[in-house]
Amino acid sequence: MAAYLEHIQYVCRDLDRMVAFYCAVFGWRLRGRGVEQAADRRYDWVHIGTDESYVAFRTPYDGAPYSEDMALRQTHFGVVVEDLEAVVARLEARGCPARRKGAHPFRERVYTRDPDGNEIEIIRYLSDRPSERNDYDLEG
Repeated sequence: MAAYLEHIQYVCRDLDRMVAFYCAVFGWRLRGRGVEQAADRRYDWVHIGTDESYVAFRTPYDGAPYSEDMALRQTHFGVVVEDLEAVVARLEARGCPARRKGAHPFRERVYTRDPDGNEIEIIRYLSDRPSERNDYDLEG
């Protein structure tokens, strides 16, 4: 399997407005929504798209006001790979640290930055089932 781009994440002003726009324009669906506690920061998020790919939107960390500068600096894209350990080894050989995200039964993730400081989420899925890959609670 070749690595492929799965998602990109942007900071936005209004999550519900983004859901309405992208679902109406492209015929996508709300895949999931929730709250993330990342290290010492909290934010709300939505994923909009298909089972194979999506656009993620999140609120500014800890309820901070939105700014266009923030939207440019606080984004990331997600790349799915088959052999996460080989990718991590190649990152380390280039002097790029990779931070592991917490344990999950159906996926492994690391975060790193490219030479210009852009954040990359690198994912290895341990299941082919979208319902297992993601922790979506659309009722909440």
